[in-house]
Amino acid sequence: MADLTPPVVEPQADDTQVLAVSDLRVSFQTPHGIVNAVNGLSYTIRRGDAVGILGESGSGKSVGVGAVMGLLDSPPARIEGQVRYRDTDLMTASPAEARGIRGDRISIVFQDAAAALNPGLSIGYQISEMYRVHRPGTSRTDALNKAVSLLDQVKIPSARQRVHSYAHEFSGGMSQRVMIAMAIALEPDVLIADEPTTALDVTVQAQIMQLLDELRQTTGMALILITHDIGVVAETTERIMVMYAGRVVESGPTEDVVSRPSHPYTVGLMDSIPRARLKHSKLRTIEGSPPVLTAIPNGCAFHPRCSRRQAICSQDMPELQSVAPERMSACHFAAEVLGG
Repeated sequence: MADLTPPVVEPQADDTQVLAVSDLRVSFQTPHGIVNAVNGLSYTIRRGDAVGILGESGSGKSVGVGAVMGLLDSPPARIEGQVRYRDTDLMTASPAEARGIRGDRISIVFQDAAAALNPGLSIGYQISEMYRVHRPGTSRTDALNKAVSLLDQVKIPSARQRVHSYAHEFSGGMSQRVMIAMAIALEPDVLIADEPTTALDVTVQAQIMQLLDELRQTTGMALILITHDIGVVAETTERIMVMYAGRVVESGPTEDVVSRPSHPYTVGLMDSIPRARLKHSKLRTIEGSPPVLTAIPNGCAFHPRCSRRQAICSQDMPELQSVAPERMSACHFAAEVLGG
């Protein structure tokens, strides 16, 4: 199970811990001011974990994993904190050392496979390139055979023939399977799936999530799922982090958080899910909009939208604290929220 409390980031004797993010902060200098996108993100991932990061658009989910993967240009991004893969801090590692980990030991699947794949190169070439770059000495024939094997693994029919196809010859779901094949090619310890089913229909979404879960269980890799879809998180992950305004506001076992939230924001997210048994009722919403990240409110960032707000909420920022075994919440009234 994932431990989502702030990690100890010194080298660990526990070799199952593969990723530790500590006090990660990401900001961007813009003409409109400093955008504080991630504000003190900490978590620990071990092999085999299935962790969901949930929140509305603008909560810092994708920016956080972008910093982990080294995808943010600096400047304009300013990145602080630690991102440690096993005993290596990727923030201070040499570019060559960091490249040897990112894309190899930690990989990512993006939400728009059609945009991520190169339309001018065959699918087989793009997959086999992973071996040619990260496994020097691999012959073209061996790399292509591995690509065929991977397409088989992600359940693409007629893999031996389709390996020579191009991206435009694949549907959205099949393109996403190709992206997953590329991501698992080097047998990573951690696979980050950033909104992997956003552009897919419901049936294909279920197939992709089932595939990711099967790969996690058969390979032992950890899965970090970034999404705004509560249903996907509930069905796929074991633990969850809920983010708002660049901070984790609640974390814990997925089933517990979904069934008994301890933060008003999480309560609002759960209440906004359409339910068949309430088909004649008005769908509940969270009033207002997420904060502008150049002017995050004082105190609890959620307080302008919170029905439980009191004076302290606009004055003091609540820290992420334990509210039950394996449960953390950043709310002054978490115990009351948890108790219903």
